[in-house]
Formats: sequence, structure tokens, C-alpha cells
Amino acid sequence: MVTYLYAVFGFIVAIGLLTTVHEYGHFWMARLLGVKVLRFCIGFGKPFISWHDKMGTEYALAAIPLGGYVKMLDQNEGIVAPNELHRAFNNQPIWARMLIIAAGPIFNLLFAILAYWAVFMLGISSIVPVLGDIPPGSVAAIAGLKPDQEIIAIDEQPIYSWEDIAVALVSNVGDRAFINVKVKNLKDKKTASYALNLANWSLNHNDENIIKNLGLEPLDPIAPIVGKILPDMPASKVDLQPGDEIISVDGVAVQSRSAFMHLLRDKYDHGIHLVVKRDGDVKTVLIKPSKKILDGGTAVGFIGIQFKDQPWPKSLIRVQHYAPMLALQKAGARTKEYSVLTLKFLRKMVTGQMSLQHVAGPISIAKFAGRTAASGLEYYLGFLALVSISLGVLNMLPVPILDGGHFMFCIIELLRGKPLSPRALNIGNNLGFVVLGGFMLLAVYNDIMRVLL
Repeated sequence: MVTYLYAVFGFIVAIGLLTTVHEYGHFWMARLLGVKVLRFCIGFGKPFISWHDKMGTEYALAAIPLGGYVKMLDQNEGIVAPNELHRAFNNQPIWARMLIIAAGPIFNLLFAILAYWAVFMLGISSIVPVLGDIPPGSVAAIAGLKPDQEIIAIDEQPIYSWEDIAVALVSNVGDRAFINVKVKNLKDKKTASYALNLANWSLNHNDENIIKNLGLEPLDPIAPIVGKILPDMPASKVDLQPGDEIISVDGVAVQSRSAFMHLLRDKYDHGIHLVVKRDGDVKTVLIKPSKKILDGGTAVGFIGIQFKDQPWPKSLIRVQHYAPMLALQKAGARTKEYSVLTLKFLRKMVTGQMSLQHVAGPISIAKFAGRTAASGLEYYLGFLALVSISLGVLNMLPVPILDGGHFMFCIIELLRGKPLSPRALNIGNNLGFVVLGGFMLLAVYNDIMRVLL
């Protein structure tokens, strides 16, 4: 219930705030250039709250919190009094209209810089990218990577976190076969380089961890100690107790939670022997795991326990914390990097290098909003920045009905020396509506499939 409330709250705040930022960009630029704004509305549908300012602009909140709009004085949308023709949007020079159109996406990018600036000044913790168990036959294993190696650079780009690794790898998928991975051994501090083969790596799967199928998984330094036993599960029917430390599975020693989960993956529907340590004594427990279906349809063994919460070793936690000016520089670089990455994602989807299953809709956004809201302010700000970048970049695509489509019409008008005909504009907007509607349906479909599978 608490997770659900976090998701709902995080989603509403994210969409409401980022929509307001976007529309305020249009509003602010229109006011600056002397265009009359009739309405500034957040949400769609019938407004339930509205008020007017001294300049005659109506501010409104509507019931459906999935967007918003700024309505300006415009002869294409209604009759304009002769004394206000100079304040109509359609009567502004092309450069002014282009600035007003672009201001929304630009404000989204500026918000992302501001949010990342706060994140880097507050300091954000991340797990040091040290490799754990590497599955035999995986891309990482074939390359020669080994456990207890810290990834410090990919193609000469410094790596500080697992997020950096994901960005570096996804940026190259489908573009080139090999990338250079530089690592440092934890024990002797020696460095080495490996060539990771991405030729056959695709993102056509539902796993949220998009680099896991390369064999790159974080080192898990936490011992598998039982914290809670779930009712009506295999663990509740045998002699397992909270506080038991699992030390082997069918004679294979385990020292971490991830190692235990790996050994359990294909051991369902038949009995296995667990050796546990309890109060200094060693006990053997025979248990028959049940089958659990993960997202994507993969079946794994499951005994119904939750591990005991234990602190992560400080040596494996890295905090990125910077002084204000350096934080601002880092924020600008992060925003630029993710803007370029968003465009790369789109290109790869269009060319088939990346699955359309990665298009996310409101359910996925709500889920991630809830996770980050529960994790702390700095993580939620990072999430808001990322979504704001997506809104800014996607809105400037040359698709009619989006800001980029209107911007494209202005460029065509500039080249032709006159605006497009109302019929051409109407056809373009209808086409844009179909494209955008199809994209939204795909996103909702993907969300539903993620829930059902």
C-alpha cells in the first residue's frame, strides 16, 4: 500500500511539475515578446479551479493530470479585435514564433540542469562498479572479465557508477562490435583492458537491468541471512528461521545473496539441501523450491524468504558531491549527455537496433517515480531531471502537433516566403495526431504487458 501511494504521489508531482515547467516556458517567452496569453492550464478536461490576473490571463487546473497547454491570442483560432491584432501569435515575426515554440522544451532542459545541480551539491550515493559473479559463457566471461574487478573506464570515458556503465554501453549498441573496458583489480590495484563484444547484444528483452544479459552484475558483499519467512511458501514448511545464514546449496558454498539466487534459479519442483548456520550450529534442511515466473516469462526457483537488511560496506559506496560551480558544470554535462542518448535511443528504435518494448508509458513512469520518491530527495530529483530531458527532446521532434512540428512549419514558411495553407496544416496535424496516438498506445501496451508477464 505504501509503495502504491509513493508511486501515485511521485507520478502526480512529476507530471504536474514538469508540465508546468514546459508550459511556463511558452508562457514566459510569449509574455516577453508581447503576445497575449488567454489561458495557462495544467491538466486536460474541465478546469476545477481557475482565476485571472490583471492582464486578463486565466490560470486553470484541470482534472486529468497528463499534460497542459498555453492558449494565446491567435486569428487562426478565433476572432481578434482590431486593437489587439499586434498581440496575436500569428502576427508575430517568424523568429518570435520560433522562440515561443522552442521555449517550452528549452525550459525542460534548464530544469534538468537545475535538478542535477541540486543533486550534485546534495551528493548522491552509488554502488562502486565492482563485478560480482560472471556467468560462464556470457559476453563478459568470453571477454575475460573476472569477479572483484572495478570498471574504471569505457572507451577512455571515466566510470563512477553502474549508471555510467549502462549509458556507455547503450550508447554503442548496434553501432560497433567491440568496446574497450578498463578495470582495476580490488586486491593488487593493477589495471587491465578488455574488448567487450557487443555485436550480438540486443535490448529486445523485458529485463529492467539492461546490462545483466552481458554478464555484468554488481559484486554482492552481503551474506545470505534469512530476515523474514513468507507464509504459505516452501520456507515456511521446513525448519528455517529468521537469522539463519545459508552457507551452501546442494554442497556448493554460497557467500552472498546473489550467489544463492543464482544457484536457486533452475532448482524448482525438486528437493534441494540447504546448509544453514544458526547460533553457531550447522543444520541441513531439505526443501522443495516452488516455481516463480519473472518479468519476461523466465521461470526460477523460489523458497519464499526475504533477506535480512544489512548495511552495504562503506568501501563499496561512492558519493558524488561537488562544490556549486563544479556541480553546475557536471549538471550541464549530464543533461547534454542524456539529451544525446535520448536521440540515439529514438534512432535505434526507428532502425530496429533497439526494441519498441522499451517505450514506457504512465504505469512505468509511476512505478519509477514511486521508487525514487521512496529512495530520497536526490534520487527523485535525478528522476525528474531525466523525465524532463525526455519531454524536452521528444517535444522538439519534427512531428506535427508537437512543438517540433510547429517549429518545422515555421522553417517551411521561412523557406517558402509564406505560411502553409490551412489545409496543409490540418493534414499535418492530423498525421501528427495519428503518430503521437500510436506512440502513446504502444507505451500503454508495453506497460500492461510488463504488469501481466
